[in-house]
This record gives sequence, C-alpha cells and structure tokens, in this order.
Amino acid sequence: MTFGAPAALWFLAVLPVIVLLHMLRTRRHDVRISSVLLWQRAREDVYAHAPLRRVQRSLLLLLQLLAASALVLALARPGVMVPSGGGQATVVVIDVSVRMQATDVAPSRFEAARAEAAAEIARGRGPVMVVRAGPQPSAVTGFVSPAAARDALASLVATDAPSQLERAVTFALGQRADGGRPRVVVFSDHVSTLSPSVEYRVVGQSNRNVAITAVRVEPTPGGMEAIVQVHNASKSAERVPLTVALDGVQILSRTVDLPPAMTVAIPVSVRGRGVLRARINPHDALSADDAGYAVIGDSPVRVLVLGERDRTLETAFQAAGADVTVARAPDAALMAQADLVVLNRTPAVNLPPGNYLLLATTSPDLPLAVDGAVVSPHILRSSGSHPVMRFVDLRDVVIGRTLAMHPRGGETLAEGEVPLIWAYQGAGLRAMVWGFALPESDLAVHPAFPILVHNALSWLTGSGSVYEAGQPWIVPARGQAQAVLLGPDGTRHVLAARGGQFVVPALERVGIYTLQVGGRSHRIAVNPAPAAVDITPGRPPLPASSVATAVASQHGVGLAPALLIVTLLVLLVEWTLWLRRLAPLGPATSRPVIRR
Repeated sequence: MTFGAPAALWFLAVLPVIVLLHMLRTRRHDVRISSVLLWQRAREDVYAHAPLRRVQRSLLLLLQLLAASALVLALARPGVMVPSGGGQATVVVIDVSVRMQATDVAPSRFEAARAEAAAEIARGRGPVMVVRAGPQPSAVTGFVSPAAARDALASLVATDAPSQLERAVTFALGQRADGGRPRVVVFSDHVSTLSPSVEYRVVGQSNRNVAITAVRVEPTPGGMEAIVQVHNASKSAERVPLTVALDGVQILSRTVDLPPAMTVAIPVSVRGRGVLRARINPHDALSADDAGYAVIGDSPVRVLVLGERDRTLETAFQAAGADVTVARAPDAALMAQADLVVLNRTPAVNLPPGNYLLLATTSPDLPLAVDGAVVSPHILRSSGSHPVMRFVDLRDVVIGRTLAMHPRGGETLAEGEVPLIWAYQGAGLRAMVWGFALPESDLAVHPAFPILVHNALSWLTGSGSVYEAGQPWIVPARGQAQAVLLGPDGTRHVLAARGGQFVVPALERVGIYTLQVGGRSHRIAVNPAPAAVDITPGRPPLPASSVATAVASQHGVGLAPALLIVTLLVLLVEWTLWLRRLAPLGPATSRPVIRR
C-alpha cells in the first residue's frame, strides 16, 4: 500500500482524544421516585461526576473511533497495486535525436524503433500516449486509442539535435490514466539513467562515427580565419577527406588523419563574404554530422554611436565589418534602424527593445544600480565561458575610473572591486555595459581591444553567430510584431513577438537559418552538437528490464473514495443508535416507580 499524503496520518492522534472525552463524559439517568429517601442510586450519581472512569464497553465509542480512523486514512490518499488487465494505459517514449538517424540498423535506428513501437501499441488494448524525446520533450498526443497513437507515431521524424531523454522519461512517469500509473516503454539507442519502473527497447549496433563538431570564424590581421573541428568517436584511427567551400567555391581540399577518440582542428584562411560550408565523407553510419557551416560578413551591421565621439571606437567597429553612424543625441528614428546602439557617456535614457553597448553610462531599464565611481580599479577576474570574452586577456589593462556598478541579474564578464564589464539579456533587450569609457583606460592599445569589440559586436547583434543543434535562438523584436523564420530545409515559420523577443525554442536542423524581420534578413549557422557525436548503443542490464516488466504489469487503485463512503455510513449508524438511546420521558404515573 502507498500513501499520496502520508503526513495526514498524524491526525490519528485524535483517537486517544476521543477516548479521553468519552471517559470524562457525564452519565446521568432519570429515575422517578416518590421521595429522596428512596433514592437508591445516589452512589452512581457521585460516580458519574468522577473526573476519570474506566472505559466501559460502548458501541457508540467504537463507531466514533472507526469513523475517525476511516476519515484520516482517506485524507492520506492510500492506494494499492493491483494486477492490470488487458486495457492498461501505456506511454510510449520515442527518441528523435540525431543519433537515431544512424543506418547501422536498416533502414535507420529511428525507423526500426518506430516499427517496434507501432508493434507494441498494436499488442495492447488500452489507451496510449506518445511522447517525443527531442531537444524539448513534449507529448504528441494525450491518452488516445491505439490507432490514433500509431498515426501520431507515423508523423514523427528524427532531428539533427541531441535529445533530453531523461527529461522525457520523467515526464512520462508523471502521467496518470484514470488515476492509475501507466506502463512506460522507451525506444532509443542508449540508456544513461535507468528507472526501475520503465521498459527499455534499445536499437543500434555500431559505434563508428566521424563528425564535424564546430566551425568558428575569427578575425586575423590578414582577414578572417575559419577553424574546422573534426572529431573521431570511433575506437580506431580514421582517415577522411575534408572540403571547405565559400558560397559554393571550393577553397580547401585535404585529407585529415584522426586518432581514435580525438579532435583535430584545421585552420582555413578566408577572404570574402558568404556561407562557409565544411564537409567530410567518412562513409560511416551517421551522415547528419558530416557538414558544418558559418556565415561570414552576411550584411554590414549598422552601428549607431551616440554621445561623445570616439574615433578609436568607431575605427574598431569598422574593422569588425560594421557600418558606423555617429550622432550627438539620441534619435528614435536612427535607433530603430540600427542593429546596435552604442551609448558613450550619455545621460541615462530609457531603452526600447534592441541591442545596446553602454560606455560609462547606464539606463533605468537595466537591472543595474550605480553608486558613484571607483578610482584605479584592478581587474581581478574575467569570465572564461561567455563568447564575448573568448581570447580576451584583460590582465594588463589599466583603468583610471569606472562606475561603481551593482547588478541585480545578468552576468559579470570582468570585475575587480566592482563589476567592470557586465552583460544582460531579457525583456527584449540585449545589452553590455562597460563601467568605463575608452579615454579612462589604456584598453585601446592592448591586443585584446579589437577582439573584444569583434566579440561584443557578434554577441550583441548575432552577426556571424554559430549555434549548436538543439540550442534556443532568442532575437530582440525591436518593435516588430512578427518575423518569418526560414529553415535549412526551406520550411517557413511565422514567429510572434513575446516580451519584446522572438524565441525559437530549439534549432533542430543543421544548416543555415534565415530570420526576416522588418524588411531585413539575418542568417545564422547551426552545426552538429558535440554531445551527440558518440553513437555507441547503450543497453540496460537484464535485471532492470525484468523489474520494469514486473512493475509495469500492475497499476495503482486509490482507496480514498471508498474510505470516505465508509466514514459517512459509520457516522449514519452511530447517529441512528444515539437517537434510539434518547428515551423520552412520558407523563408521570400515579404510582412512584423506581427503575432498577
């Protein structure tokens, strides 16, 4: 037996209270007599007023205790496991990760798993729920008929992204059909965390896979340089051909030697703009991760610099490929047209949705308070994970004066006695605040400066951004209500702005995405996720499978409704007996009577 609210069992402490009240209850009997001299039961009356007495046998007391016990048990929501019949509900969890596209099982792991899942559904007679285990687990159907579940299963396709299988299993275990626990059957090519109440059906045979795991583009003095990372997830060395093309024109062709379980980075010099595509041909079981992409100089980023003019800052943005416009005071029309607005020592102003770089100033729209200034701060720490700080070394930078910033959110990228560089994303804003202006430091003479400006420009505007399959994509709406997203396969999705942002929950395909907003287009590259490179099948131990089968053959039945009915019936019987004991006094007779 299980209890849904075991804490309610503490209310059983009321039972001794009922017994105590029964012992303290006064018991009087009406006796008709002709004289007090004939009162033969005075001693019993004295006994009735005694503080405590022995518990006498009482059917009413027994019924009261029984009713209280049944009510407390009902509050605890007890349940029992009973054998399931042929109509037990089932939750089918099917993995749609990129690993399931492997063809070591004909025609693919996903198709084999789907066929096995359809056969499992056909064997049952109860309702079925289908759960899609992708980057964002979701229920494809509620509990529907087996025929409807098979139709929903046929509509699924494997993605190019990793899956959140454990989250999908947790979601499935939380489902209930008519108050009972359904069977949970998982169809995947690996099991990382076993659950004793889940049945696993694992497909897959081979672990041989070579994949492109990243394509990054970095600025160099001579132009741009692309870094292509190729990983060998196999247990043996591999030799694969690699080709790199820019807008269809091949710029590199070579053979890459890969030791087992190692990653090799190949630098590629790039001159020009367009879509960079790297491709390998390893002839392995998984082809979805054989290509990687990057967008180089898609279209000039429009940067608007407001406030004090700083030619060093303007030159750095122009070197990063931006089209720079300068204005002294904020202008709503210019701000609406810019991809990035730079506020250089301006008074604090309200920020409409958009991308902002603030130098030695702040805004009331940011969760950031300023309490004076700090003179000659030391740079003590900097973030090593944020993309803005990639390859940026600020240890030797000298700052004369900075704002004393106190953020209430966001992420501090560099700090000393106070935060020095701070980034924030939310409420339709993507902003970065430098607590100092360039003339108040020697940052401009350090090699880190152009890299920091390039990284900040890329992160704030999304230009040249490279994402992993399965990651979300969040873009400030900048006053627009709708946007159109074109996928790598040509699919078209209309996005509605929410909270000043366009949000794509998960980028499920590898390739180039195009977002059309307000007459402008913005492209990003989505590459295979390194987490999905290892395609080794993982099978659960046999004991776990047998336990899962035993548990799955039972389902829970709640006893609370029956206990509530028992409580009402017992109270009704107790009330009826109490009424029958109330013997009404009749009219006095002519002859005194002593009831013995």
